[in-house]
Amino acid sequence: MDLTVNNTNSPAVLVTVFAELQDGRFVGKVMPETGVPYTPYWENEMDQVIVYINPNEDELAAILTALNERRLPFKDLQNYGSVAGGSSTIPV
Repeated sequence: MDLTVNNTNSPAVLVTVFAELQDGRFVGKVMPETGVPYTPYWENEMDQVIVYINPNEDELAAILTALNERRLPFKDLQNYGSVAGGSSTIPV
């Protein structure tokens, strides 16, 4: 199934931070771009990516479910999003 998610749009630049944890789970949080830490956001984080998408709660949950069920490769997240608005279609 494909999910269409809004990309980031100025002036309020919101991004989604995703991380893979050491226990194999994936987590994500939507936040202002200026709030993204320079250090890992979650404890026990192995990898973190910032994606310029602005999903609602249900869309974020669907993306995280697809990541946790290994239907969406974590490395593919960087293929989505934009600061120029529009939308991204993510296979969940």
